[in-house]
Amino acid sequence: MLKLIKKFFFEDYHRPSAKILHFFVLCKKIFFNKKTNIFSEKIFLLKNPPQSMIYYNSFGRIICLFLNFVSIIFLNKFFDKAAELDFRKNVNEKENNTNFHVTKGNDKISWPLQAIHNYETYNKKVEDSFLNKIQSEYFESVKIVLENEKFKDSDWWKKCRDEFKDLFFDENKIDKKALENFRNDVVTSAEILNDQNFLKKQNGERINKIKASLLINLYHKLSEKISLEVLRMASDSKVGENSCLIYRGQRINQRVLRYAYYTSQIFNKTDLKDVQKNLFLDIGGGYGGLTRFLKNVYQKSSFVIIELPELCMLSAYFLKRNFADKKIGTLSDFKDKSKIFYDDLKHFDFVILPQNFMEKFDNEVFDLIINTTSLGEMTDEMQNYYLKHIERTSKSYFYSVNRAEKRIEKYNSRGFYDFKFKNRWISKLYKYTHTYHIEFLGKKTKQDEGLR
Repeated sequence: MLKLIKKFFFEDYHRPSAKILHFFVLCKKIFFNKKTNIFSEKIFLLKNPPQSMIYYNSFGRIICLFLNFVSIIFLNKFFDKAAELDFRKNVNEKENNTNFHVTKGNDKISWPLQAIHNYETYNKKVEDSFLNKIQSEYFESVKIVLENEKFKDSDWWKKCRDEFKDLFFDENKIDKKALENFRNDVVTSAEILNDQNFLKKQNGERINKIKASLLINLYHKLSEKISLEVLRMASDSKVGENSCLIYRGQRINQRVLRYAYYTSQIFNKTDLKDVQKNLFLDIGGGYGGLTRFLKNVYQKSSFVIIELPELCMLSAYFLKRNFADKKIGTLSDFKDKSKIFYDDLKHFDFVILPQNFMEKFDNEVFDLIINTTSLGEMTDEMQNYYLKHIERTSKSYFYSVNRAEKRIEKYNSRGFYDFKFKNRWISKLYKYTHTYHIEFLGKKTKQDEGLR
């Protein structure tokens, strides 16, 4: 009899402690969003899911923020045990491939590891020959662009160009150390680099932890919008030595979460298959952050970036560091071509070119053309130039995330409502985003007539 009583209280599936746990978990469900899967095949027998599988709703996020804030203020540590800070400054890893710090799964991370930084084949250093190549191409690109009145710099970008030269060049030669640290506390007007400073040593440890708690909050907020398959992959590169929040084994910052959102939308709302050889074009692709993320999803595809000369140089360096075994095409590979066809591009994993090459691409060559925020930073003439060639070179899709209306005080540029579309685009997505932009995914129709 005693054995039966002991078994019931301590070993049986339906022991009293299991029932108490069931009601405790049932109460905790009020903090979880719909992406958290809690159910049981046995009646009144719910159990706690692993921490890495829990995603909080708005109520849960408020509680999580509060607990983290209190713990940080009084104890100087996160309440959430899956969080820590990663501050980097000229870090010299022992191995070129800094992959598997974790050798066994646990409740705080996805297993097997999903964070993409674990699977990148890092070049610890880039060969001098490649640096000399992108250095000479930078000055050649600037010369080409400045000679064409159409690509005249805005006052804002003139300022950014001067800052760029001060930051990354020493007497017209690339400053290797500055390039190695191009995302580490760099002070510039260019938002693409400036927002890397959300977490920085100068803030102090507690302030950085409080700010990192806001990133945890954003992670859970976006879990309601991003497919979990993509969210679990979201992890920033170590190239550029930027500081990040480490959360659930992922290197998290605002920008990589934004790239995860874009990637999820593209993956879920287009019919582009990750097993196919697609051709992507990112106009204003920055230093290559979104291209890096997309390449980890669409691994067989080729990616083209059209950018200003400064960011062509940074993206070539960034992608070369992240993808040691991939083929990168740059200005010298294409400058003698009067027209660029699909067959010219498909042999490269990445192609990085300055603005004037947009007009050289063949008609309907790209499966997807992307622009996130930069069309809304251009002159009217440049907007018209890019939209004309977007409609000409897109075979299927155009994905745009841009400001709705004209902004005078900084860029003096028109917004999305002013874009002059000539073709007919069927909207697969039309939303107002969490970044205060109009999100549009259009599929190009095969009809000859568009808007007149």
